[in-house]
Parts: sequence; structure tokens; C-alpha cells
Amino acid sequence: MREIDGVLRDWGEVAGKGVVKARKGRNIAGGTYVKPASKRNMSATAARQKLIATVRKAPEVMVKISGGGKDMRSIKAHFDYISRNGEVEIEDEQGRIHQGKEEVRDVRDAWKGAGIPYENGRRREAFNIVLSMPPGTDRAAVKDAARAFASELFCNHQYVFASHDDEKHPHVHLAVKAVDQDGVRLNPRKADLQHWRETFAEKLREQGIEANATPRQLRGVVKKADKQAVRHINKEHGKGRRKEPARVTASQRKAAELEAKTGRKHINPAQDNISVRRKQVQHDFGTVARALAAGSVEDKQLALEVVQFVQQMPPVQTRHAEQVEALQRAAVHKKRAERVPEKDRAERKDQGRSR
Repeated sequence: MREIDGVLRDWGEVAGKGVVKARKGRNIAGGTYVKPASKRNMSATAARQKLIATVRKAPEVMVKISGGGKDMRSIKAHFDYISRNGEVEIEDEQGRIHQGKEEVRDVRDAWKGAGIPYENGRRREAFNIVLSMPPGTDRAAVKDAARAFASELFCNHQYVFASHDDEKHPHVHLAVKAVDQDGVRLNPRKADLQHWRETFAEKLREQGIEANATPRQLRGVVKKADKQAVRHINKEHGKGRRKEPARVTASQRKAAELEAKTGRKHINPAQDNISVRRKQVQHDFGTVARALAAGSVEDKQLALEVVQFVQQMPPVQTRHAEQVEALQRAAVHKKRAERVPEKDRAERKDQGRSR
């Protein structure tokens, strides 16, 4: 049992990468840096729970920074957006509810005191964060979890959040003032975002909602999600409201079409790293499965689930390779479709001769 716990803890440290000490921000008021948060080591029990949630494919939380204002003009625009111009209530860090244009304006005015310029700002003065869960998740629970999330992570900051019900995915928009009450500027990095995901998942579980927060590589997911701006542009293009898709999308399509047509391989510098990462993930899961296989009946069952999870991982295929394959299949299908009329014409011609 002790050996299994040790293996689980080791796996948990990898699975929860990003649950590390926060990067310290610059103290704009002068003086020393604020001491960053201490590292949290994952217990064997917590690692087991994460393993079970992972192999049983618990819903994954989504936490992302969607943007951020550099001046009060852009902050005002975001407040208007998340409050739907005052029609949707927003809640601040003290739990006060604000609704209506005047009350939203009062909140905005309360943010002015830190020397944020009205326009033409040069540095980010607010972080716009989106917290989301898959369709079907209880919306009230998502909002309550978001409230607890903000209270724990940004207790020394001014912030407001609003829950939106106009999309299938329950989601909350959270706007956090970059500079806290001590003058320290928020400076999130990739590891911090993973920590935020872990915290949001934890708060959802406290609400009775099944939730997980694992790096995508751990789940066998190769392709990165498109940025929000790219998705928005492509969505508008799909509806005919834009002549062209996002530049990055068009560039990817062009590269895929070139390879599908000429056979000239597109070199992806990240391909080797992707393959190495997948092998490491499989190795780590294998170590856990072997340890569990020597344990109790429940452990043995979990070991089987781990093996099945690894076997069901999608292939190591990049977005580019997927597009090339789809184009090649479409080309083959088109050629086959073109051969059918030719065959029919030949058969009709032969029938005419026989008559």
C-alpha cells in the first residue's frame, strides 16, 4: 500500500503540474516583493481521486484569460459587455450585487482610484477571465464555484463577475483589477493558469459537480484549442459575415492543401516533442497500472481502467496532419465519383454497338 501511495503521489505531481508557487508580480508602490504562494504537494488520496477522474473522463474545466483592458475606456466596455449594459447583475469582491447602468457605472468609478488612464493605456490594468463547464452542468453551481474561486485567488484585488445563460456552456465572466490593495501587479503565467484550473475544479467538486483539471497532453489531446479571437472570426466567416477566415486558419489550410497536392511534407518542429511527451505519459500511466495491479481488488480494477484509458487515447496527430488526411480522402472520393459517370457512358456506348 505504501508503495502504491508513493507511485500515486509521483503521478499526481505530474498530473497536477502547474500547482506550483505563483510567480511574484512587481510591487508598483515600491519596497520588497510579496512572498509568492507556497507549493502544494498532492497527497496520495488526492492523486488517486484525480487518477479516477481522469481515466473515467470527468468533465474538464475551462479557465482562460480572454483579454484585459489597458485603460478605463476598455474596462468600461468590458463591464458593459458582461453586464449586458446593466441588464445582467454583476457581483463584486465584497459580495455586493450591482444591476442597471448607473450601478455598473458606480463600480467602474470605484476602479479609477489607482491611476488607471481613461484611454491610451500602455499596460494591462485588468484581466478578463472566463470560467466555463460543458453543457448540462448546473449553472447555479458554476456561479457559486466561480464566486469561491475568485474569493480564494483574488482576495486582495477588486473584481466583478457575471454569469451568462445565453450559451449552452455555463460560463462566468470575471474581471480582476491587475493591481491589488498592496500595489502588487498580477502577473499570471502558464503554471498559474493550471493552478487556476485546479482551483476551479476543486470549487466545483465542493458544489457536488464532477470536475477535473488535467493538462491536455495527459489526456492524449494533441491539438491546442484555437484562441477566442480566431474562433470568433471563423464563426463570423462561417455565417457569411466575413469574407475571409482568420489569417492563421487560412495559412494552415494553405499549407495542408500544398502538402496534399504535392506530397511535400510540412516540417513541424514540435512533432518530435509531441511524440516524446506521449511516450512519457504512457510510461507514467504504465507505472501506475503496474503498481495498482499488485494491490487490492479495487486497485486491480482501477489498473484495468488505466490500461483501457491509455489504449483509447487518440493518435498522435497534429491539426496539420489531420487536415492533410481529410483533403486526401476528399480527393480520392472525388476521383471515384468522377469515374462512375465515365463507366456509365462506356457501358451505354457498348450497349449501342451491340444493338
